[in-house]
Amino acid sequence: MTPEITSKALHCGQVILAIMFIAGCSASDSLAPADAIIHNVRIVDVAEGRVIAGKAIVVIDGIISDVINEDSIQKYEPNKTIDGDGYFLIPALADVHVHIQSRSELQNFVRYGVGLVVNMSGGPQHLEMRKAVASGDILGPSIVSVGPTLDGDPPTNPLFTTINPENADEVIDWIDRKGYDAVKVYQQMDADTLGAAILAARTRGLITTGHVSREIGIEQTLNAGQRYIAHGEELAFESFDETSRTYDMGAVSGLADRLAEAGITLTPMLAYLENIPRQVGGLQTYLDSKEMRLVPAAMRMSFDQSQGWYANRQDPNGFVDQISSLADFVKLLSAALHERGVPLVLGTDAGFGGAIPGYSVHEELGALVDAGLTEIAALRTATLEVGEYLKQIDPARSPWGLVSPGYTASVVLIGANPIEDIAATQDIRGVMIDGNWIDEDDLTGLEDALSRRQQAMLPLARAFEDAIVAGDPDSAGAAIESIPAEMAGEPLISADNCIFLGYRHYYGGNRPLAGQLYELCATMQPNSSPLWIHIARAYESERRTEAALRAYRLALVLNPWYGDPRSAINGLNLDAPQGETKGR
Repeated sequence: MTPEITSKALHCGQVILAIMFIAGCSASDSLAPADAIIHNVRIVDVAEGRVIAGKAIVVIDGIISDVINEDSIQKYEPNKTIDGDGYFLIPALADVHVHIQSRSELQNFVRYGVGLVVNMSGGPQHLEMRKAVASGDILGPSIVSVGPTLDGDPPTNPLFTTINPENADEVIDWIDRKGYDAVKVYQQMDADTLGAAILAARTRGLITTGHVSREIGIEQTLNAGQRYIAHGEELAFESFDETSRTYDMGAVSGLADRLAEAGITLTPMLAYLENIPRQVGGLQTYLDSKEMRLVPAAMRMSFDQSQGWYANRQDPNGFVDQISSLADFVKLLSAALHERGVPLVLGTDAGFGGAIPGYSVHEELGALVDAGLTEIAALRTATLEVGEYLKQIDPARSPWGLVSPGYTASVVLIGANPIEDIAATQDIRGVMIDGNWIDEDDLTGLEDALSRRQQAMLPLARAFEDAIVAGDPDSAGAAIESIPAEMAGEPLISADNCIFLGYRHYYGGNRPLAGQLYELCATMQPNSSPLWIHIARAYESERRTEAALRAYRLALVLNPWYGDPRSAINGLNLDAPQGETKGR
């Protein structure tokens, strides 16, 4: 709508004339341009914990250029004007611990008002996604990504990248040059290796985040300089009693004091722990939830009986009791750290272990309030505190986490006051990400599209999994060929789950068959270095030397330090033992 022209809009030079064409100016000459204005909103000031009514925000080039009174919007000529209907405007939410498997899940974050994610297990596909989102080629949250997960030798997971004190600087340098945003470490590092990784990262201006090393314990991990810890549960293992299978709540206070003294930043991840008993005790009910029906089919399958982490437990009741005790410990620790001023940043492990991209952020907000944080304190963990965290990752990026001039124009319009009830963050009426507005009708359409996508792809994902388990490459290929054209590029399985499901053939004496199945997975996940390593080893078993070398070389392009495949390029040893399971 064209703003009403006032006498101020008729000013040209130092003369005010009644007839604008005489002065040679027009109304548009006097109005300030803007990409968008969201007006008639009540801004939730997460820094001060208050609501400011009668405001509007002006957006230019993806940044909030100004916050103005409602009666000042007539001074602007925006390309888009959005009436907030008196609703509440909060900063977009962030999730600092996700595992992105493919582009297909990015829209799930948008649906739930998540405007930024930190991907915690990086590969070249994540750098491509980060670029595609930033350029507007695909719809999704802004992406920050660590590099490949680094671990000691032997690694916790055979798909991780092993490092040592001698090559840590070279590995970290490669991570930096490739353009990853941070370094992630896992839990089997000795003190020398962890110290070398942190020093190499710090030298290049990178932070080191991840797990606490079980090899050396909490104290030595802190002494090595690790200041960013990716799970609250990583701080509980030393308080576990093997006899009772419970955690010592009396250890929380002293531990919180030490962590505060060290100056850590923690991702509590409470809702993840609370959801585990739900999966163990009623997996199908969990999978049938409305929110789960929106995730990509491959992700839905990864949470199911054959691929999921929390099914088929030998002692489900004992396991649930242990996890419940762990959740109680992390709740107490999170509240104690908050009382001591330790920054908490919200993360959910979305994409892994049953955590739903986007929706799990709202579950975590509720869990933090249940742990004793106020609504505004919980909201800060997904907004303002994340902004401070991002300054440590990249001081040059635009400020994040406030509805304030100079901050990234990523905001969410919600129907009620989240300071009074944190559940209000789920009442989403519109989302803006980096200046791009998605209204309520578009969000509803997006939700419908996500649901239809899963309905179309889930039977194919099930057929592909069945074919992997049965060792039937023809049926697996037929499932891939049946993917609808409009969903081309969406995988039917994650690379890691393909490898683990294929292990029954890989280590069961039929590597050529496993190789065929892994090759089919690689058509959907071409940037997975572990897949190409396994394909190469399958070729080795058939003495297809040149094919094995080609696969090894591709794996090395993707990640030169995955396991130890460099020796294979210098001289492929076809007589080497084939039964090892460490991914080296």
